[in-house]
Formats: sequence, C-alpha cells, structure tokens
Amino acid sequence: MALIYPVLADAPEPEEGTAPDVAELASDLSDQWLVEVAVGEDGDDACFGPLASGMAWDLAVELNDKRPDWTVSVVPLYVAEPADQIIALFEED
Repeated sequence: MALIYPVLADAPEPEEGTAPDVAELASDLSDQWLVEVAVGEDGDDACFGPLASGMAWDLAVELNDKRPDWTVSVVPLYVAEPADQIIALFEED
C-alpha cells in the first residue's frame, strides 16, 4: 500500500530512490519514533517503538519491501510543540 513518513514543508525534494534525512526529522520533531503497521481493513494493526529515528526508518523500509501491500507509517512519538507550530512544519505559507 504505502510507506508514510513526515516531510518538512521547506525540505528540498529528495533525489529519486534516496531516503529522507532521519537525523533532521529527529532534531526537528522527536528523538523517539513509532512504526505503525496496518495489515488490512479488518483492524489488524500494530505499533512498534519507541525507536530511534534511524531504527524506525530502517524497520519501516524493510517491512515495506517485504510486505508492500501493508501500510507502514513512521511517526514521532513525542512532539512538545503546540498544534499550530507542528502544522507550520509541514505546510508552506
């Protein structure tokens, strides 16, 4: 299905086939991350973590490679910002 992960609004477009800069995501959003997996529409979902940003990314990519029909999301575990500041990270003016 999909590999879903946050992307900052002002981040440059990555080159084809390159991974996001997980160090930047860790410093901007959270040191600890979760990998969420949705297997199907029957509610077979799981969440793994907390993991360091690089470990979460590696796990998500491996799961996505082995089971492309699953939806795999990499999400920050903790963000100490108000909602408006979080939204501003992802939306351009």
